[in-house]
Amino acid sequence: MLQTNRVVNAIILCALILIPQKLHAQSAGEDYRRVSLSLQAGITMSYESDVNRLIGSNFNTFTGQTYNFGGGVQYAITPFWSAELGYRYNTIEGLAEGGFETVVHSAVLKNIFNFNRLYRRSPVSEFLNPYVMFGYEHDFYRYELVGDETNSGNESAIMGGFGLALSLSPTFDLFAQYEVKLASNRMDNINRGFPADQIGMPSAGVRINFGRNGTKPLNLAPPVRHLTEDEHAAFIATNGELRKLSDELNEQRKLAEDLDERFRKLERSYQEHIDRLDAFTRLLEERIDTLEYRLDNLEISFRDSERDRERRLRKEVPAGHYVQVFAATNYDAANRVKEMFHEILGDEFDDPEEVVFVIKRRQFYEVLIGTFYRFSDAQNSHELARIQFSDAFIITFPRPLHLADQYEGTELVWD
Repeated sequence: MLQTNRVVNAIILCALILIPQKLHAQSAGEDYRRVSLSLQAGITMSYESDVNRLIGSNFNTFTGQTYNFGGGVQYAITPFWSAELGYRYNTIEGLAEGGFETVVHSAVLKNIFNFNRLYRRSPVSEFLNPYVMFGYEHDFYRYELVGDETNSGNESAIMGGFGLALSLSPTFDLFAQYEVKLASNRMDNINRGFPADQIGMPSAGVRINFGRNGTKPLNLAPPVRHLTEDEHAAFIATNGELRKLSDELNEQRKLAEDLDERFRKLERSYQEHIDRLDAFTRLLEERIDTLEYRLDNLEISFRDSERDRERRLRKEVPAGHYVQVFAATNYDAANRVKEMFHEILGDEFDDPEEVVFVIKRRQFYEVLIGTFYRFSDAQNSHELARIQFSDAFIITFPRPLHLADQYEGTELVWD
């Protein structure tokens, strides 16, 4: 049993070596199927009369008919030639008194030559393929005389045969074949007479061809055809016409490329015009926005001027937001700061003299920037004021109730 396992392991290892490592990539990329798996079963012919047969079984003692089975992995090297690595189980039974049995495990390496290549132009070759086989086997055998003697060993053998395969589809083939093996003369444990124990084995089986859909086995590849002189002349003439058509096609392609280049140039030119128009349109929109903004500011300034005029008359600090930048008990100091901010804010406001002013609160003179009716506008001026006075802050009038006493009597101071 241990010896049998070693045989099976050896065959599996050899099969892995024989099958291309990139089987899937090959099946997906080639036009034909190269790899196949075969399974077969048959009989081992008997030797029941003392007559040497050219085809059949020959032993040194009489034997009965037994069975065999096996399988193999085949790789198509060319459409004509394939190689197969496989395994076969076989038994030999003696008919003499007491009888014996020899169990044989064989590793098989054989060449298959496909004869459908000889009539490949016929439709019959698409489904019927006669073939012959020649190869080498290595037998691991165990001889056992019933109830007595045993003997085991391993020997080399040669084999040959012929067969016929019927293609059912690109994937499945049925086959029937006959093989003759010249094995060791010790299969029947009698080493005399005929120089080898000859074993005849008819069998049948199925072969599975692996490959992508739409491909055929390699032995169905079209044959090489030899041209006659007339066919060669016609081929040359056709080739000349094809060259002429190819030249015309190249000229048309060149013309199409020129037209395409001209179209791209026109497209770029039009795009440049469109870009310039877009830029001009954006510029007009910006100017319109500027005019609208200035008109709005003019209206606001007019309203502010009216309010300032009223404010001058009342001397009250109008409601709104202010930026307080400075405070001192000395009016001259506060006035200098006010004039400094007139210059600083000259680019920010059209009338900085109206925007920056002094208020008097109790003993303090405080410099304010305002009035701002939106808090965000006060924030912008606050950022400018902090550059000169980091402690500038935003203040809102009227003051809260809890500060009303401190700001009571606050009034504007005008020069």
